[in-house]
Amino acid sequence: MTTKASVLSEDDAEAVRQYAAALLGAAEKENQVEAALDDLDAVRVEILDPNPKFTQLLASPQMAGDEKDRILVELLDGRISSVALRFLRVLNRHGRVGLIGPLSLEARKIWDRRHGRIPVHVKTASPLDAGQEAALTKKLAAMIAATPILHVVIDPDLIGGLVVQVGDQVCDASVRTRLEQVRQRLIEGKMYEIQKRRDQFSHSA
Repeated sequence: MTTKASVLSEDDAEAVRQYAAALLGAAEKENQVEAALDDLDAVRVEILDPNPKFTQLLASPQMAGDEKDRILVELLDGRISSVALRFLRVLNRHGRVGLIGPLSLEARKIWDRRHGRIPVHVKTASPLDAGQEAALTKKLAAMIAATPILHVVIDPDLIGGLVVQVGDQVCDASVRTRLEQVRQRLIEGKMYEIQKRRDQFSHSA
């Protein structure tokens, strides 16, 4: 099955966009968009990503569609929203169940964009408490004029501080980077001092 790490063909990418829009349209009619998106995220993160063999089996053309439908119903009926399950069964009938992973990401992206939400990737040396996360969210909201959706990753190698990425823009305020900048300045200062002494020696010789 195609996951977030896969590169999609043009045909699959177009199918993902169309099915993502169709999912949102169907879920909006039932006021179940957030539930459907959360369910598809959970299917991707909790079932598909940790079980690549099962994922490949669902995507395989060697397994009959009826058998895949039986598995989907037995596995997910009563555990995810009805609109999400119906959507997965429609995908299966059209031979597109292998696109669940990228489709869930695309649907979330479209929905966030519609509501002025922007994903922000944050690396911190240690976990943020609720107050720190709220303060960071407020500051970012003022900077990007949108609602930031934080995706926080803990990276102890940063030593302290944090790295924030919005789209292609990266703001690195980590202690590791500041220490590296200090180190570079010390090296450059030392090199300048050595060169200066060489020049003085040459002129006096």
